[in-house]
Amino acid sequence: MKPAVIGLAAALLLAGCGLPGRTQMSEQASTVTTSAVIEAVDPATRALRLRDEADGSVFTVTAGPEVRNFDQIAAGDRVEVNFLEATTLELADPADTGERLTVVGAGRAPEGSRPGAGVIASTSLVVEVVSYDADTGGAVYRLPDGSERRSTVPPNLRTFASARRPGDRVLVTLTDAVAVEVTPAPAAG
Repeated sequence: MKPAVIGLAAALLLAGCGLPGRTQMSEQASTVTTSAVIEAVDPATRALRLRDEADGSVFTVTAGPEVRNFDQIAAGDRVEVNFLEATTLELADPADTGERLTVVGAGRAPEGSRPGAGVIASTSLVVEVVSYDADTGGAVYRLPDGSERRSTVPPNLRTFASARRPGDRVLVTLTDAVAVEVTPAPAAG
């Protein structure tokens, strides 16, 4: 499940890279992975007691009825959670109205396979550049409703930002994805 969700996120990020009119583009993405070991499973309440592999903290989560294949989860199994955050900036198509568009997708493991799930959300909108300060990375931009916002452009997107001029229209896409995978406990050696 995890590779499919992360792959979908990458596809969304790269969509349009080779399309005419989308040659000026910049993106940044980061993935964070965290994992825990299942210490106990309560089938009656669907509660899982987990121990975080990074800091050793112990916490309990309850798997809702939408979690398929719960009966396959056992103490000693490992839960891995991957988070993806990405920002893509590109010159906007002149015909784009600029309105916000959000796309959400989700999936879960098929019946009989190991438990897992993923969700991805991607929001795009066109903003108009008001100003950009290359020394500080500060940008002022106008939203489709006419309001103005200020933000700091992340360092690896600043080359793209510094090439923009007041009045340029930029398509901003923010993508978040999470994938959860349960893997069996290692075989005793």
